[in-house]
Amino acid sequence: MPTVTRTVTTPAPLDVVRAYLRDFGNAPEWDAGTISCDPVDPSTPVAVGKQWTNVSEFRGRQTTLTYTLEADEPSRLRIVGRNKTVTSEDEMTFTGADGGGTTVSYTATFTFHGAAKLATPLMLTALKGLADAAERSLGDALQKLPAS
Repeated sequence: MPTVTRTVTTPAPLDVVRAYLRDFGNAPEWDAGTISCDPVDPSTPVAVGKQWTNVSEFRGRQTTLTYTLEADEPSRLRIVGRNKTVTSEDEMTFTGADGGGTTVSYTATFTFHGAAKLATPLMLTALKGLADAAERSLGDALQKLPAS
């Protein structure tokens, strides 16, 4: 079960960062691998149980997962994506940073299923590269949020 963690700090306040990241529809702006991320039911407010259809590119191939917001707490979000091949558990924690900004710790855990499970050891390098790209794109997106 590969796990990657990255940390990003932004001058934007915690409530602004959290509001932005809890709407997973914003993922194409901050997740380097995401091509599109659309709510399953646009009329449903963002809250625990909200779902999005996420299309991502990984190792040159597109994959679609249904993500569900499973935890929505003041300092923690948990969004889990599933399809027949993989479960992606994304956990974000938020802490205040010096000067009024926010530090985001982002942990992604991948559980492969079926035949893909056999390839798990081969995926480690690609997943680390994906995490590095996501760290850069997340940092870039959070820098664009209002700092006050």
